[in-house]
Amino acid sequence: MNALAIEEKEFRAILEELSKPLPESAIHQRVGWVDSEGEHWIDYIDWQTAADILDRVCGGWSYEVRDVTVINDMVAVTAAITIKGVTRCGVGVGSAMDEKGIKRGETDALRRAAVKFGLARSLYQRGGAKRRIRAVSDGQGPATEKQLAAIYAIAKAKSLDAPLESHALFREEPEKLTRSLASELIDHLRNVRVRA
Repeated sequence: MNALAIEEKEFRAILEELSKPLPESAIHQRVGWVDSEGEHWIDYIDWQTAADILDRVCGGWSYEVRDVTVINDMVAVTAAITIKGVTRCGVGVGSAMDEKGIKRGETDALRRAAVKFGLARSLYQRGGAKRRIRAVSDGQGPATEKQLAAIYAIAKAKSLDAPLESHALFREEPEKLTRSLASELIDHLRNVRVRA
């Protein structure tokens, strides 16, 4: 077996290990959003848990913050994680008004980059066994500022035109989308593969 095949096999083993279900003790809950129906709770893992798992499974991983963009009172942070020479990015948003919001943007971005390697992915899949939402939004209210910040930040990170992508999918500007359509656009933008 040549060196490239060995590297590929090791990388696949890392992805398989990172994709394993997490113990319930590692999963936390927080309010994901609030609307007229009340608080909606989602599952997540904290950044320290993600870092501990990455350290255990693939000790040579690294991360960097690639971009910080302020949009009105929100900050969008793009972070990259590299494992065995493969780099994947994530975008997180928080309030630009204080350090806590900026830190939240960075930790969200790092967790989302880790998800692209399989870590805690089941928590983010629709209908996944680990995802628990205590209330279901009708999604018909207007897109939130946080959603719009995420749309523009993800599009910028991938050199995409957010309004063009929105028009292609929904024939509307991002600012005119409902919450549910804005969520679909965010998912679409996250899944767009950009050629290097």
